[in-house]
Amino acid sequence: MSESLQNAVSEFEAQLPQLERQRASDAFVNDLYEAAAYWCDLGRWVLQKNTKVNYPERVRGELELLTKLESILRGKPSEAQLKYGPLLSTGGEILRMVEGVQPPKDGHLGFLRIVRECFQFLQTDFGFSVTKEQPTSLEFSSGAVYLELECSRDPWMSCLFGPESAERKHFSIQDLLFLHGDQRYRTLPEKLTMSTESEVEDWFRFVAGIFRQYGSEALSNQPGIFDSLAQAQTQRDAEFVAFMNEKYGTQQ
Repeated sequence: MSESLQNAVSEFEAQLPQLERQRASDAFVNDLYEAAAYWCDLGRWVLQKNTKVNYPERVRGELELLTKLESILRGKPSEAQLKYGPLLSTGGEILRMVEGVQPPKDGHLGFLRIVRECFQFLQTDFGFSVTKEQPTSLEFSSGAVYLELECSRDPWMSCLFGPESAERKHFSIQDLLFLHGDQRYRTLPEKLTMSTESEVEDWFRFVAGIFRQYGSEALSNQPGIFDSLAQAQTQRDAEFVAFMNEKYGTQQ
């Protein structure tokens, strides 16, 4: 499949410059250009063995778009059909090849397996279940509390939790550490290195350890715990602003 996909993507990419030149004057061509550029990306990611993408899920929406574009093209003059029909046909070939690529069962860099192992206590001790899953993210919920984990270089984005509500409030492990007077909230890295499976495992074992140590009240939705976390978050933010002002001076 790699050779067939490579040929189809290369053929598609060769058409992009011409579509881009025409997109400003034709709404259909603009839509076709945007779709084609993304379909090329999908094909390239497969060829590059990018394991971050859930390809079947991504392709479902794109096949709907392909059908819509084909329907619009059928209403165009025959000249346009001859010009753009083969391009949509090639796009369909790319999408069908990409659709068959399954994301790794264990997730990107083993993320899903690692998180399931590290956070098994959520399900056994607190009644959580998995509600959303992607190669780089996993969400748990007890119905009252959610926990989102993501294979992200941003420590804050890598772990968010809070009460289930229409407008979710987001708390981080920094808030949890601050609330309990644990000075490690000061030393968390600004950026994580997430390029190997061992780095992913080291970080999420650390995060799981913090929840085991300090998270039982939040995970069991004890009365007042999220109010306390909100106060801790406000105080921590104020401390950070004061530190930056002292270091760099206040902004005029």
